[in-house]
Amino acid sequence: MDVASIASAYQGLKVAKDLLGAVFDAKVDAEAKPKVLEAMQKLGDAQDALFALREELFSLQEANNTLRQEVADSKFWQNKADQYELTKTAGEAVVYKFKGQPEHFACPSCFNTKAIHILQTNRTLSGKYRCTGCESEFPVEPQKKADPIRVDRGGTWP
Repeated sequence: MDVASIASAYQGLKVAKDLLGAVFDAKVDAEAKPKVLEAMQKLGDAQDALFALREELFSLQEANNTLRQEVADSKFWQNKADQYELTKTAGEAVVYKFKGQPEHFACPSCFNTKAIHILQTNRTLSGKYRCTGCESEFPVEPQKKADPIRVDRGGTWP
């Protein structure tokens, strides 16, 4: 039963109640009046019940729509999350690695909040990558050793 059906039933009962009220107001013998009053009371109760049903149906439809959206959001996230796998990098960081191309890593902290932030290299010898979301750093690549600095002491470079 949908809202339109409930509304139609409500209107039908309202018309019936109004007609019974008109009959009651007309000259009716004393025996018929109590029966008409009882019928009007029952119609009024039916109207109240239909009104309550309409309100409950509306609430249930809103809850249903909310749940459908939550399920859709959950499926969308799960499809995105399935494209990543938790991995340990060469630099010993535990991060999420994208299974496809281009190869990249995602922040595990942000991932747990259902957000994907691609780690960006700091371009330093430390091999650390930075999350653009939470600013955390991860040692994705192994630390590199710096070449010794050579100083020219008045001679020529080899």
